[in-house]
Amino acid sequence: QGIQGMQGIQCQVLVPVAMVSFPVSPAPSTVASTSVGSETGSEGMISRQSSELVSETDGTPASPEQRDAAANVTGGSGIFGCVWDLSQRSKGCRHVQEMLQSCGDLERSQLSLELKGHVWQAARSACANYVLQKFIQVLRPQASQFIIDELLQQKNEVTDLARHQYGCRILQRLLENCHAEQMEPIVKLLLAEAMTLVRHSYGTFVMQVILDFGTEEQREQLGITLLETLKSTSQDENCAQVLSKALQHAPQKETLATAMVPHLPHMARGRHSHHTVLPVLQLLPEAELNRAMTLLSSKATKLWASRYGRLVVKAIPSLYLQCCSLTRREAAVSSRN
Repeated sequence: QGIQGMQGIQCQVLVPVAMVSFPVSPAPSTVASTSVGSETGSEGMISRQSSELVSETDGTPASPEQRDAAANVTGGSGIFGCVWDLSQRSKGCRHVQEMLQSCGDLERSQLSLELKGHVWQAARSACANYVLQKFIQVLRPQASQFIIDELLQQKNEVTDLARHQYGCRILQRLLENCHAEQMEPIVKLLLAEAMTLVRHSYGTFVMQVILDFGTEEQREQLGITLLETLKSTSQDENCAQVLSKALQHAPQKETLATAMVPHLPHMARGRHSHHTVLPVLQLLPEAELNRAMTLLSSKATKLWASRYGRLVVKAIPSLYLQCCSLTRREAAVSSRN
C-alpha cells in the first residue's frame, strides 16, 4: 500500500492520542523536586534536587559521584543545600570553589552559612580547607565573622590550629582578609604562645602573616618576643623566616638588627636564615656595620665552602674578592685548618 498509506495510518493513531490527556505518575526524583518547588520556588527545587537526588531506576539514594554530576549540570545554583557534602570530596571541593568565583555577594553569603557548625572540621580537612579558604577570600569581612566566632568557641585549640598542616592556612587567610579588630581576639591567643609558634614548621607561617597584616601594637609585641629569645631563635630555620619579616615590619627592627650581628656567621649558612644577612647589614648604623663586616670577613672561607654561605659571600663584593680564587674544596680544607 506504500509509504503514503503508512503515513496515513500513523496520523490516524497519533492525532487522537495527542487530543487525550492521561494522568502520569512522575518519577520519584520529580515528585520530590515538584513538591518543594511549589512551596519555595525554583531555588528550593534545585536545592532539593541536588541534596536529595535519588536514582530513577530503583529510588535508592544517589552516590557521591551522582551528586557531583548533578551539581555540574545545574550550575552555580546546584550547590545550594550540599556545600558541606561536596566540600569533603576532592572533585566536589573544586567545583564549589569554581562556583564561588562566579557567584554574587548575596549567593556567597547564603552558601557560606552551610558551613556553620563545620568550621573546625573543615579547617582540618584535606579537601574542605580549600573551600573554607575560598569563602574567606571572596566574602566581605563581616560575612566571615561566623568563622571567627566558631573558632573562638574553642579558644584552647586556636594555637593547635596554627600548628596544623591545613588549619594554619585558615588563620593566614583570616588575617589577610578580615579587619584587624575582628582578628584581635585570635591574634592575642597566638601571641601568647609566640615563642613556640615561631619555631614550628606550620606556626611560623601564621606569625609571619601577623607581621604583614597585624596592627603596630601586635608587631611590636612580637618583636619584643623575638628580641628576648634571639639567642635560641637565631639558630632555628623556621624562626629565621619570622625574623626576616620582623626586619621589614617590626617597630624595633634597627634594634633587632644590631642584636643579630653576633649570630650572622651562623645564620649566613642556613637555608632560610641566609636571607636575613643582607637586610641586617642594610639596617645597621656605620659602627655596627663595620663590626659585622669584620666578623663575616673572619669567617669568609668557611662561608665560601658552604652551600648557602657561598650565596652571601657572592652578594658582598669585599668578601667575594677575598674568596673568589678558592675552589669550594680548597675553602673547605682551609676552614678546617
